[in-house]
Amino acid sequence: MSKKFRIQVPKTHYFKGYDSLKRFISYFYQIDLVRRLQPKKVLEVGIGNRITADYLKQSGIKIDTCDFDKNLEPDYVADIRKLPFKDSSYDIIMAYEILEHIPWKDVNKTLNEFYRVSKKYVLISIPYRIISFEFILKVPLIGRILRKPFINLFLGIPRFFTKIKFSGEHYWEMGRRNYSPRKIRRTFRKHFRILKEVRPILAPDYRFFILEKK
Repeated sequence: MSKKFRIQVPKTHYFKGYDSLKRFISYFYQIDLVRRLQPKKVLEVGIGNRITADYLKQSGIKIDTCDFDKNLEPDYVADIRKLPFKDSSYDIIMAYEILEHIPWKDVNKTLNEFYRVSKKYVLISIPYRIISFEFILKVPLIGRILRKPFINLFLGIPRFFTKIKFSGEHYWEMGRRNYSPRKIRRTFRKHFRILKEVRPILAPDYRFFILEKK
């Protein structure tokens, strides 16, 4: 086990300028990906301001929360590298914008824990640092013709030419130098099948992965 980490941000961080349009787009994907899998019991690791957990709970899904910051008042206070749960305790583990807050050398250890505690699925989102160009076209009748609400044109270039320097929160980010998308996917595939990789519309700085136990 690596050294114990200090709390990176205070509780007030999640309620003073934290949320934005892009973050609420991310909340939609966080919730929607869970609903589509129709789980009975979910564990959210890293609870932030509890928007996702509260919504899912109100929709009838049994959800437990886990965080190592007791001030956020999670159901369980624990280090994600050593979760206090029995094997296969939850249908889904959600870890949204969490893995980048631990050193890369601890990511495999954490994924092993997710594999152990999950019955089947793990949902992960991580920051993806890219230079992006996105265009949305929505015109009358396009939904009937193309069977989609709009046309989305997108081009993204990873910021592979920039290194990340730890400033108190993120140890690494996908797209930065030494953390290519290929490297991230290869790491996930050591433990899981990647069922789907999702780029949120108008929020390309997030990247979601639906992982299934092998």
